[in-house]
Formats: sequence, structure tokens, C-alpha cells
Amino acid sequence: MDKLYWIVCEEGSSTLFEGRHQARTRGAAMKFLKDRIGRPNLSGVVFTITEIPVPLIREIVAEVIGGLAAEIESAAPAPEPDPAPAPERKPKPEPPAKPKPAKSQGRVGNPGHGDEFWSEVRTHWEACGNLRETARQFGLSPNSVKTRARREGWKK
Repeated sequence: MDKLYWIVCEEGSSTLFEGRHQARTRGAAMKFLKDRIGRPNLSGVVFTITEIPVPLIREIVAEVIGGLAAEIESAAPAPEPDPAPAPERKPKPEPPAKPKPAKSQGRVGNPGHGDEFWSEVRTHWEACGNLRETARQFGLSPNSVKTRARREGWKK
């Protein structure tokens, strides 16, 4: 897709080229400029190649601003009459707060394992004295058994 470039090229105080060029890439626009000024390279000249044509943008902005100003003046809305006041709404009564369940005094063991389960684990651990064997027997991780024993102060 071709793009529109704005090109300005000056040497000293004279302008060698100023204008638009439609090209596929910036490199193609540079090649056009070299051909246009008749030089094999752009050494010694000051140039700019801008993909957005600045003068064209200035014209567009001026038209848009001028058009908007005219629209704003001509389309000034007439003041609307005050609508009838809305009827007052009574706030809905808040539903009664649900009582929160009481917190247990200590930490409960693993979810799904009751105190009876852990008393069996403790009894087995006290009998055999081996943490890993106890964990394997009850399908627990050794860390769970060790943590529970430390928390509850199990002694051999």
C-alpha cells in the first residue's frame, strides 16, 4: 500500500524540493528525492521525509475547527423546561443480619478428618513410634502427621 510523504530538502538557504510524493516505503521516497534534485546521494543537504503531510493536516484541522464552531453556534439547544420532580423513593429495609457461626477454639485437623480419626492416628503413632509408617497406614503425608503431633504435643 502506498503512503503519502511530505518531503522538504534544503541546501544552505535555498529550498531544492518541497512537496508530496506517494511511495511504498520511506526508502523509495528518498530515491525519488535523489532523482528529483539530480544527485547520487543526499550528502550536504538537509532533508526531511514525513509520512504525514503537515500542510494537509493543517488544512483539515482548520476545516474541522471552523465547521465545529459553526455547528455549535447554529445548534445551540433551547433550554428544556424542568421535568416534574421524581417521586421520593423510600429506602428498602435491610434484611436482618444472619448470625455468624461461632469460631472453634482451636485449629481443626485436615478437612474431612474428625477428632476420632486423629485419635486413631495418635494411638498408632504412640504404639509404633514411626512417623512415615503412621502416615502410610492412614493415607496421610508425613508432614501432616508431624504438624499435628507438634501442635497437639504428642509424646512417645
